[in-house]
Amino acid sequence: MLKKDKRRLFFCMVVVVLTLMCGCQREEPLEPPYEDMAIVVVNDRDYVPFLLSSINEAEEYIHIIMYLMKYYPQDTINGVSQLQKALIAAVRQDVDVKVILEKSDYNSSLNETNESTFVYLDSMGLAVRFDPVSVTTHAKLVIIDDRIAFVGSSNWSKSALEKNNEMNVKIQDRNATRGMEVYFQELWSLSSTEGGNYKAAR
Repeated sequence: MLKKDKRRLFFCMVVVVLTLMCGCQREEPLEPPYEDMAIVVVNDRDYVPFLLSSINEAEEYIHIIMYLMKYYPQDTINGVSQLQKALIAAVRQDVDVKVILEKSDYNSSLNETNESTFVYLDSMGLAVRFDPVSVTTHAKLVIIDDRIAFVGSSNWSKSALEKNNEMNVKIQDRNATRGMEVYFQELWSLSSTEGGNYKAAR
């Protein structure tokens, strides 16, 4: 009897262990496409293709806040130029494209870069403004159609998009993107085509 009891006990233990192992198995990682994921991590060189795909699918608006955005008139194939061309194409498809750039009260090099980009984008029909000089707008945000947002560390420069270690996320959650759009509109109302050390009336 004792041997039979031990065998039964051993058999029960094996069954329990196998059950626990089956229940604790990790699910296979999701493979692209990522349509069902609310948040997708977009690192380093993945940023441009992910963002280009979303910009090309925009139907209503593309709203951008960018601390630094460079214009490369002699290099039309780099990532920044591709993104800017996609914005211009979107405007021509009657998509509302608005861009807020940083204007600094101390960084003349940054101002020169963003002012050059302002002139280019403005000449292509985009609505572009500078934030007030009295505050640094360090955000890097792209919102598309109240349904997708990209936020993270990447400025629109060749160094950021081609060399640096950069971390961004693609957010596909309407509550989050609508909140970001409210924030964008608040900053847009405080910005101007000249920039300046001023405060808008509340």
